[in-house]
Amino acid sequence: MAELLPYRKPHKASSELCEKLLGQGLNIQNRQLAERTLSMCSYYRFKAYLIPFQKPDKTFHTDATFENAYDLYLFDSKLRSELFRIIACVEIGVRSTFEQWMTKQTGNLFWYLDTSLFENSDNHIRTVNNVRSMFIDSKELFAEHFRQKYFNEYCPFYRDLPPGWVAIELMTFGNLTKLLSGITENTIQSLKLNRYSKTLGVQKFKSLASWMTTLQEVRNHCGHHMRLFNRNLKSPTAIKSILSSEINLVKTRPKEGLREEEQLNRLYTAVAALQCLYSHLGYSEKLGPILERLFEEHPSARQCQASMGFPDNWREEPIFFDSQ
Repeated sequence: MAELLPYRKPHKASSELCEKLLGQGLNIQNRQLAERTLSMCSYYRFKAYLIPFQKPDKTFHTDATFENAYDLYLFDSKLRSELFRIIACVEIGVRSTFEQWMTKQTGNLFWYLDTSLFENSDNHIRTVNNVRSMFIDSKELFAEHFRQKYFNEYCPFYRDLPPGWVAIELMTFGNLTKLLSGITENTIQSLKLNRYSKTLGVQKFKSLASWMTTLQEVRNHCGHHMRLFNRNLKSPTAIKSILSSEINLVKTRPKEGLREEEQLNRLYTAVAALQCLYSHLGYSEKLGPILERLFEEHPSARQCQASMGFPDNWREEPIFFDSQ
């Protein structure tokens, strides 16, 4: 390992950063736009959108412009907004339907406190303790009403915690995905959770948990305004089962000694999982036209479709468009 060095690079103003990019061969057609952009969003946020236009030696291709990167930046921003809106609907829908299923199948209003349903007791206890902290501090009327009037007789260690339909609304998306992922195989079978996941278009409950983990990751990038368009993501388990076999997924370029593999860890498969859940929750909106519009408005993004995992003929994928 190389010896670490103290960081002593000087801070650069946006005008100096423009000169740096010009020196690397980037064409800047609108200097005012470039300086304002680098000032408003910071160079280290923006540089991710410059990378697709660079050569391996960090210089830029001869036809690359700052405006190309800015166009890609705007595409990514709009994409995050659209996906964040739809993920919110899916998150709320899964919270509600899953809680209703669990309460009905267990006959226990406080099922989320039953450690026998979950694989890792430590993870489960951390989730419950997070819920407890949020519930105690919550100023919501439903929380104050429960605290002033009721107690939980199911679990003596958590007498102050509410029933499942209240608790699940207090969980973060991360808490929710950990809860789904932590359910035991015996619980899945005894509570018929594979039957529940099929109502959402997913054959196996474990796959549903995987999809929600992927969507949590996408949602976090959206919520924190982080680059999303060509991000490596968690692969949604069994995602190919909902995709058309007529469309060949983008494949990785194999390194020496490695075989070519389909890209299942890119935005395309995450969006497919999102569309499937969104549709099965009863929403008629399709993501295909939204994505088509964004690609049409931002030509630079069309050049990066493969890095997002979008096949050349992705517009023929039935899941994204209304059937004719």
